[in-house]
Amino acid sequence: MFCPNCGTENPVNAKFCYECGINLLDSIKVDDADKSRDPVRDTNINTNPEDESNIIKKESEDSDDGSDDTDDVEDESSGTKNNCIICKAGEMIPQVHKGSFGFGIKNTLECNNCGAVFEKKGMKYKLSKVNDTSQPLWIRYGHQTLTEDEWTRIGDGGISDAEQQKINQEKIEQEKHQLIVQKENDANQFLTSLQNGKITITSKNTSPVILKKNESLSIVMHNITLQEPRAVRQTHAAYGGPTIRVAKGVSFRLGGASARSESHEEIRAIDRGSLILTTKRLIFIGSKRTTNIDLRKIMAIEAYTDGIESQRENKQKTEYFKGTNSTIVNFRINGRQSTIPLTGVVLRAAIQGAIANMG
Repeated sequence: MFCPNCGTENPVNAKFCYECGINLLDSIKVDDADKSRDPVRDTNINTNPEDESNIIKKESEDSDDGSDDTDDVEDESSGTKNNCIICKAGEMIPQVHKGSFGFGIKNTLECNNCGAVFEKKGMKYKLSKVNDTSQPLWIRYGHQTLTEDEWTRIGDGGISDAEQQKINQEKIEQEKHQLIVQKENDANQFLTSLQNGKITITSKNTSPVILKKNESLSIVMHNITLQEPRAVRQTHAAYGGPTIRVAKGVSFRLGGASARSESHEEIRAIDRGSLILTTKRLIFIGSKRTTNIDLRKIMAIEAYTDGIESQRENKQKTEYFKGTNSTIVNFRINGRQSTIPLTGVVLRAAIQGAIANMG
């Protein structure tokens, strides 16, 4: 018994189609009803004997006009052949295979030229077999389950949805990488120009210090820790001699003790406050300490991720300013706006640029 809906062959006593699940008994009833219906009586056209004779006469004339309708039908059907997407030459023929031990069925489309077999999997098709396993499409898509639209696209020279998604993802990753490289190049160009004094950083905020003549505010950094090296002394004691126990909980020590003292330097936090860079000075204002550094007296600057180490004239101890990277610097270069944290490298470049512009 063949299913009137999907064409699947089912056992004679089957009540439902094994493939699409349609009720076969209802379908048989509908077919029997259609067969018992009088086609002339059920039509909406009212005919009489004279009209019927005219119709028969007209059909006879049409059949003798010399035209060949059979060729037209064959041409139309040949244009709708389902060509194989693998070899482009064969025709895909629907096949129905019974499952193991007679249970279930398997619907396939099989090429009569290259032996390609597409097994139906729900709404998709799996390319499960070809005669020539060196065929490029088999190497690329063998045993893959794709939609009908995907297989049609592949047959036209396209690719599957998964491959397209991979290409799109690679394109996104490439764009991200290019953006990172672009930002790094912009930052390096900004630092070079800043260090040479070609670019200056100017703050529009109100200055927390009184500016001198021809002096302008550049950067204000808050929550900065001032650190300096401090001498730390440690004493080590040693005891030599025996201990004699005379009673429970009572003992005497014989011998002597010696002590040794050592001193070394440690970097200690001195104060916390604000660090202000102007075009002429570097100023620290804390709760206990205020430091005013003329930029021209700075001899060396060591840059760190979170601050700088400064050495200047007439100052024996090195000064450390930590916490600068919490400040963000906005800059525009090559027509692009960007931001960068004020690391020690950026602050050092800003100080060097200010010194260069002082002449």
